[in-house]
Amino acid sequence: MEGLEFRGAGNSSGPPLLTAGRLTIRANYRGLFRQRVDFMRLEDVRVNMGQRGMRSHSGPAPHGGGQSTTVAEIVIDRAVVEFPRNKKPPLDFKVHQLTLGNFAQGKPTSFHVTVDNPLPPGRVAADGQFGPLNMSDIAATPLSGNYTFSDAKLDSLGGIAGTLSSQGSFAGPARDLRVQGKTDTPDYQVKSAGHPVHLRTEFQAVVNCTNGDVNLQSIRGEFEKTTFGVTGDVAKKTKAPSKVAALEVKDPGGRIEDWLRLLSSDQMPPMTGPIWFQAQVTIPGGARPFIQRVRLLGDFGLTDAAFTKQKTDQEVSELSLRAQGQKVPHAQKELLPKITGRIAGHVELLDGVAHFSNLTYVVPGAAANLHGTFSFIDERIDLHGELTLETKFSDTATGPKGLLTRAIEPLFAKARGKGEILPVKLTGTYDHPSYGLDK
Repeated sequence: MEGLEFRGAGNSSGPPLLTAGRLTIRANYRGLFRQRVDFMRLEDVRVNMGQRGMRSHSGPAPHGGGQSTTVAEIVIDRAVVEFPRNKKPPLDFKVHQLTLGNFAQGKPTSFHVTVDNPLPPGRVAADGQFGPLNMSDIAATPLSGNYTFSDAKLDSLGGIAGTLSSQGSFAGPARDLRVQGKTDTPDYQVKSAGHPVHLRTEFQAVVNCTNGDVNLQSIRGEFEKTTFGVTGDVAKKTKAPSKVAALEVKDPGGRIEDWLRLLSSDQMPPMTGPIWFQAQVTIPGGARPFIQRVRLLGDFGLTDAAFTKQKTDQEVSELSLRAQGQKVPHAQKELLPKITGRIAGHVELLDGVAHFSNLTYVVPGAAANLHGTFSFIDERIDLHGELTLETKFSDTATGPKGLLTRAIEPLFAKARGKGEILPVKLTGTYDHPSYGLDK
């Protein structure tokens, strides 16, 4: 038979649930008397999941409530399952082949399927059970099994790139499918940074296959020497033109150089050291660059933080030594001791600009408390605050520089015991920062 259309009972005039270009049935007389078909093949099938809300016929069951037909094997070749979306083209899942074994009304059916996932694009192979089929609400039909997801191209999601593979299990109805598994992305990267890292995750999630919404119950990820946890959802929000990722991210003990390598375009991360942070992250869809769409609100802290640029590292060492009242060997700065510090603060990221408050930086002999901004768009820095020292800078400065320091120190510094408090600023750009006294 060719050109078939299947509709729910009591809906003879409405849109079809399923269409098929060709139907082939193989049976014998003995099987037909027992209402059993040996084999059924459907080709060029299309299923519209937008018709899931139609209600079935409320009258007597077909055949007067007698035995229904059983099909020993059903093979579906070249199918498309369409999930409509508001103001967007539908999501089309292209099924290469679906095999159902021993299909009978009111009973679950085993299946094997290979399908092209639309977003992100990739190949899914799954084995499991499907049914009993709910013709009045197809998306409520239960299914369970195991899957593999291969060659998923993440660059279709915007802002990120890489090729993901995953394996795991699933159970539940299509609109509330519980999925758990692992992912492996050897070349995961943020496009604006362009530094691939090997990202692995273990996850538990609930997926609404009818609209693509995902509830992330638990994600544990790791890359380089960093592990982190994520919870949240990716769903359509009120008045939002596209889906929004609303996440809570926690890193109890990662490395700052790993995160900077992932997020920054610099070849060498500017800082190293252990980091902890917790943040609420919102990522709406849209055409703007990824870093301008991300909204972040969080707190962070670093211990044993060190700078990788030699000039910055030497300046930190000099600051620490002078703040402790020690002389600085200017002729041999390469002999300065390596100084690490502690950094902590609160940050809000909006439109590509990080707004810092209560930002503290502590090294032996000195502590800075700053506030201000850093732009990821043009890498401009604008931080202002106070620097508290254990001793006076003028006590450790010699020669003409010492005379100048002692002359201007009363104009800026406030005494604090044996030390002092200086108004300071950090401006300029990331590559060419400028340190100095503030007005």
